[in-house]
Amino acid sequence: MPSGEMLIKLFENFKNQDEEGFAKIAFEIIEEEQKKNHFLLADKLRRAMFSSTNTINKTPKYINALGNLPRDKDNNMNLVDIKYSDKEETDIILNADIHEKLSSVVLENQKSEVLRSYGLRPKRKLLFCGPPGCGKTLSAEVLSNMLNLPILYTRFDSVVSSYLGETATNLSKIFNFAENGSWVLFFDEFDAIGKSRDNHEEHGELKRVVNTFLQLMDNFESESIIIAATNYEKIIDHALWRRFDEVIYFDKPSEKEIIKMLEFKFRTFKHQLKFDGLVKDLVGFSFADIERICQESIKKAILNNVRIVDADVFKEVLKKEKERQSLISKFSE
Repeated sequence: MPSGEMLIKLFENFKNQDEEGFAKIAFEIIEEEQKKNHFLLADKLRRAMFSSTNTINKTPKYINALGNLPRDKDNNMNLVDIKYSDKEETDIILNADIHEKLSSVVLENQKSEVLRSYGLRPKRKLLFCGPPGCGKTLSAEVLSNMLNLPILYTRFDSVVSSYLGETATNLSKIFNFAENGSWVLFFDEFDAIGKSRDNHEEHGELKRVVNTFLQLMDNFESESIIIAATNYEKIIDHALWRRFDEVIYFDKPSEKEIIKMLEFKFRTFKHQLKFDGLVKDLVGFSFADIERICQESIKKAILNNVRIVDADVFKEVLKKEKERQSLISKFSE
């Protein structure tokens, strides 16, 4: 039980509507329960603190109770953003293998105290890889919501510095900050710092960054989930792969998943489409590509005052998307 003095301060701060003061005492109580090995209670208290402000892109005032967000010394920019996700399982289409792995991660972390009593730890370090637009970021947001944890989103535009040693220092700042709470610590476009040290074209600074990240991963003691996502898994350093508890590959959708995607995107808009007949033309597109085609078809129908998507509208949009993809490929070679 927290001390009487702590409880008095907690209630006084609540009465005075001192959000930061209230949160500071609340986090002290959570930490105290954690030290007493009351892991389940500490976890419930932590979830209660964050779930009450579960709004996208809303940074609560009480975050200052954890300390200021880490910043880059050179440009004084934040190294991370804090985001709150409302994405649910129904917002994403996943194959059975990915769904099983994500569900396992959620279950293990929800039952972490039980595992800990047997000397076991839940999976907390995940690598998401595969082509762009196939659900890596969205899956991180879904996990965040399911576990009631805010996302600590790493800003590589600030992290990667032109000054010798500063990139590694920035990574250390992020991990040090993350240890003060429970988060989904998300490294999108992870290849920006995780490239193989065997690549002779890379300079020594990047190799030092990889070494630093390896050390930070090994020494990270927190209830947080670490997720690294990359579209270029082949260039990731081999030693980094071994640091992750689970590796999940997000591939482009199968024919069955394409149909599910079409059903999902047209569930609230009238159409005259036979999805089975459209599948062959959509094989090879990512989930994001198909979503764009569906949205453009709906917009076109609305702007033409038709209010219904037929095959002609859909195929016209599909043709333009193929032209767009061809143009992208031409200039990215």
